[in-house]
Formats: sequence, structure tokens, C-alpha cells
Amino acid sequence: MKRPNSTPGEGLTRGRQAIDHLDRELVRLLAERMEAVQEIADFKRQNPDAPLRDDGRERELFEVWSREAVGKGLSGYFAGRVLREILNWSRREQERQLRPKADEAGVGTVRVGFQGVPACYSDLAITKLFETRDHAGLERQGFRSFEAAVDALEAGEVDYALLPIENTIAGSINEVYDLLARRNVTIVGEEILDVEHCLVALPGTKLEDVRVVRSHPVALQQCGEFLDNLVGAVAESYHDTAGAARSIAVEKAVDVAAIASEESAQHYGLTVLKRRVHDQRENMTRFLLIAREPEAFDQRHPSKTSLLLSVNHRQGALLACLQAFADQGVNLTKLESRPQAGTPWEYLFYLDIEGRVNEPAVATALEELRAHTNRLKVLGSYPRCVSVDGAVPVSTPKSAANGLHSANGANGANGANGANGAAATSMPKVPAAPKKNKALKLAGPREDGSRTRVRVGNVEIGGTEFVLMSGPCAVESREQVLEAAAMVKACGARILRGGAFKPRSSPYSFQGLGFEGLDMLREAGRAYEMPVVTEVLRIEDASRIAERADMMQVGARNMQNFALLRELGRLDRPVLLKRGMSATIDEVLMAAEYIMDAGNNQVILCERGIRTFETATRATLDVSAVPVLKSRTHLPVIVDPSHAAGVRDLVLPLALAATAAGADGLIVEAHPRPAEALCDKDQALTREDLEELIHALRPIVAAQGRTSSF
Repeated sequence: MKRPNSTPGEGLTRGRQAIDHLDRELVRLLAERMEAVQEIADFKRQNPDAPLRDDGRERELFEVWSREAVGKGLSGYFAGRVLREILNWSRREQERQLRPKADEAGVGTVRVGFQGVPACYSDLAITKLFETRDHAGLERQGFRSFEAAVDALEAGEVDYALLPIENTIAGSINEVYDLLARRNVTIVGEEILDVEHCLVALPGTKLEDVRVVRSHPVALQQCGEFLDNLVGAVAESYHDTAGAARSIAVEKAVDVAAIASEESAQHYGLTVLKRRVHDQRENMTRFLLIAREPEAFDQRHPSKTSLLLSVNHRQGALLACLQAFADQGVNLTKLESRPQAGTPWEYLFYLDIEGRVNEPAVATALEELRAHTNRLKVLGSYPRCVSVDGAVPVSTPKSAANGLHSANGANGANGANGANGAAATSMPKVPAAPKKNKALKLAGPREDGSRTRVRVGNVEIGGTEFVLMSGPCAVESREQVLEAAAMVKACGARILRGGAFKPRSSPYSFQGLGFEGLDMLREAGRAYEMPVVTEVLRIEDASRIAERADMMQVGARNMQNFALLRELGRLDRPVLLKRGMSATIDEVLMAAEYIMDAGNNQVILCERGIRTFETATRATLDVSAVPVLKSRTHLPVIVDPSHAAGVRDLVLPLALAATAAGADGLIVEAHPRPAEALCDKDQALTREDLEELIHALRPIVAAQGRTSSF
């Protein structure tokens, strides 16, 4: 009620003064409350068994606040919203206190890369996220693209990269998923940012003046309805939301507006023409904090693990993978498919699950997954961003069973394949091995005795079909490799081999044609509908070779090049691993373990002869290695008789012996004119030799109950 002798203006002034005083009191009380929160955090830090959250206590607080609010004539819902935000920041403060302190961890100024310019949404998310991460200082560096930010991270120019991964309106940001699949980085945190898109422009610009609206393509997508109703204006893609706002300020364009945050408008001296122009009321973006190495965090914190996998190309494999989570009670919160580059109609799957990789249930589920996957990569285990009521802000399935239902649909729609990555074949039974290497967590035999089948293009190795791989030692010319491909195809070979990069004992010998030769090999393979395999020598070349070859070969000299093995483990290509010239059975299996531990389960072992005191042959073919390996691993085993023999006349009998011993296939060298070959001419088979080999193989393969293409 207005006081006597007071004017309306005086009442407004007194009201605002009262609000200013109360606001200061609210801030003071919030600061006191956070001090009490820090005491609770100190207690929890000193008592690791104390729970991080007390759900009962939080429910009581909501009841008290609601009751008190109603008693004061306020809305209980309004009071609950305020309390929820207070509790969220109280929880975040406790999490910060439970992390290692900056001086304890040796943390100095933290450098964070992001895509965009100052005041963009990624920049705002950095501010929010690092409020709960201890640091001595924070430096931000904007990049024009997501890839450039990850490049800087891998080069050590920044300590972290913060990248958006999905939005509640626009969905997933596929470019970021592709980067996570290809790069050697890990997820260490996440943040959820409420996004309020505003239409911003130069001061004085009116809504009816706008003829162009600039913004990032994802932001334009989120505001489609608004843009459709903005008469006379067209959308224009820009690399960043805040960058679009900055461009208007620089150009002083009076008929151009940007869709960006209110903070970016303030930063670049613009005005807001309209708020909340996005199509849906709830507009949230999930960001991932990316680092070079995993980071430890308090085990009491709710956690999430992100995975990438590709399944075996058989019916039901995706369902079997998801069933592994259901069997262990692991909650699946996200499942999404992406096409695999270079392999039409096959898919990579991205999954988020609740829990850490070192939790028993998660670890068991991941172990079961390996029987059904070609590739399994843990993208990271990290603290899960949750609201105070425990709900994940981004809409997710509530149970592993829900994930199974959506997985069935994905499997049917995408043709995603595979049931048991390892159906037993009708091969002669192999006696139990005399010993078992307990270090073989991935490459060792499975309890159910099942065996892995590796798919190379349209050819499956390790199943019921006996597979012949053949071709020249080296790719010498386009004409030579095309002629060789025609020859081996006509004789029944299923996979074309050829060396583009040649590791030679003498520096003066032919070293191969490199990537030019690889392109010729690929052309020949496509011309005669054969997948191709070639050797990789250097880590630097691995990803480029994987783009062209269907299978990558690790030669005997590189069997224990562990850095190379790990790099191949990060790629989604089958790997043909040759036994080293002086390697034991266990050593070749441990080499396979390196590849599989890095995420690639598509490994084929190859016996190619070992160095002994005998000099009658180039190497001594260890035929016994075939049944021994079969008993000690679930991986396919093939044999290379060419490098063991070193001379043409011995290749055939050694090949027959290896086949009779139970090999899943052979890889033999063949050349249209061996006398003209630039390397290994003495062991290369002619067309007549290949035909003789095929004729002799048929009864052996048939006696084992296997099929073949010859």
C-alpha cells in the first residue's frame, strides 16, 4: 500500500532498494551455505566410505522448503526450483573438493581448446565445467574446427579439448564421434549446458530489417521453425555461433542478424532482437572433455563409460553384445550407429553405459563383448553429469532392457550382423594344450571352445571355408599386378596379396612402389572382386594404408614392434600377424594381445617358418605350430609356406602339410613370370604350380569337412 505523501516514483525506488538489500543478504547466505558444504566435503574426503550423496536428506530438504514456502504464501514449485539449483552447485563443489588439489597434483595453468571464438557456447561450457575442476589458472584457445582442436591436443599445445557431442534438438554431432573413433584421445569428463539461442544484431536494427541470419549449421537446424516464419530472411551457415555475432560487429552489417547466446551479444556490442528462438523449450547440449590420458576420479561419483564397437558380420551379434550388458545389470544409456568408411552397409556403434571399466560387472560385460565384436574401443570412463534428482539431463533409456529393444531395431534396419563371433567348425579335434598362458586375457582360448571368424571384405577366415590368399611378393607395375590378380583369381584364390612397401635385408634391393603400388593393388583387387592384403612397416603410414587395404599385414620383422601393434589395434581393419623368425608360440600370442588390447579383435595368426640351425631351407616351417596355436587361442591360423621354403619346389608339399595340420588358409606367392620378379623370384609359383596346388588341396580340404572356392 502506498504511503501518504509519497509519489509513485518514490515507491519504486524504495522497492528496488529493498530488493538490492535482500539480494545482498541472499548472496551472503549462499556463501555461508557453501562454507558449510566445504566442511561436509572435507569430511567425505577424509572418510572414503562415506557416500557421496544422501538421497534421503535431499528429499527431506525439498519437503521442508516446499512446506515453508507454502506457509509464506509462495509457490512450492518455485522454491523447489531454487533449491534444486543450490543443491546442484553444492554437489559440484563437493566433487571439486574431492579431486586432487592443484598443488598436490602439480596442476598449473590449464589450457583448454574449443571450436569457436570467445563467448561461444563451448566457451560458456568451459566456464561452467572448470568451476568444479581445481586449477591455478585457465587459458582458453579457440580453433576454427573440431579437428584442429584435437590436433592441438595431440600435439600437446593444449591440455584438454571441449567438444559438443549431442543436442536435445539436433541430435548427435557426427564429426566429433568420427574424431573420437580415429584419434588416440580419451574422454575424462562431460558437461550439460542449457542453450538459449537469441537473435542478435547491431543496435538499432529491427526484426523486420533482417535479411540474412548467420549461425553454425547445428544452431540453424535447432531454430528451423523460427527461420521459416522470418519473412524475407535467408539462413547463412557460419563456422561458429559467436563467430557469426562477431562478424556482424566487424562488418557493421545492419541487415544481418546472428543466432547466438546473449553473452556473445554483450561481448561483441550487439543487441538482442528476440530470445529463445529455438524450436523446442528444452535445448541442451552435452559437451565432452577430451584429454590425452585417462584421469582418476572419486570412485563414489556416478560414472559413465563411452564405447565404440563394430560387430561380427553375422545375424544377432549386436543383440548378443547388448545382452552381455543386460546379463551383468549394466545400464545402457545411449546407442547410436554410424556408417563405416570404406565398407558400405556396415556400421560402427557408439554406446554409453553407466559405470567404470574397472567395475566387475562392466569388466565382465566387456570381456563377453569381445567374442562378438571386430573392434572394441573404450573412449573413456569419466564422472557422469547428473542433476540433483539423479536424472541425466539428456533423454536416455532407463534400463538395459530398453537398450535391447532399440538394438533389435538397429540390427534389423542396419543389417548389423553377427551372433556368435565364433561358431565351431567341423575341423579335426585338437588335443588340449599342455600349458595355458594366464597373461592371454584376450587372445587365449575361450571357455566354451568357440573360435573367432575374421571377415576380410566379403571373405570369412576361421569358419568352415578354407581360404587361399595369393599374389606377387611385390607390386612392380600396374600391368603386372592386374595380370597376377587375374591368374590367382582363376585358380581359386579369394584374397589378393601384394607388397607395396618391402622391408629388404639389403638396402640396394627393390623397396616397393609405396602408396602408388598400393593404389595399383587396390585397383587390381576391385577389378577382380578380391579384397587385398599388404604389409605395413611404419606407424605413420598405418591409417593411410587402412584406407586402401582390406587387411594389414605385420611382417616377421615387426612382430614385436609394440608401438606399431598398438596403432593397428586402434584401426578398424583386420590384421594378419606373422610369427617372428625366432619367436615362440607364446610370444606371437602376446603380440596378438597387444593388438586386441588396443581394441581390434580382428587378428589372424600366420606361421611362416622360424630360424633354426638347419640351412637346407630358407626357414624351418613349424607345422606343429598350427595345432598348438589352435589349442591356445580362438584366433584363426593360416600358414605361409613360401617364405619358409624359399624355393618353388618345396612350397607345394609344405602347403599340403600345413593344410592337413588344420590351417584355416594359406598365403602363397605367385607371379605371372617369376623369372622377371624383382624380389623372391625363386619361391614364386607359376600358374601351373598354382593349379597343381589346388588339385592336391581339394581332397584334404574335403576330408576335413570344409568348403573352398576351388
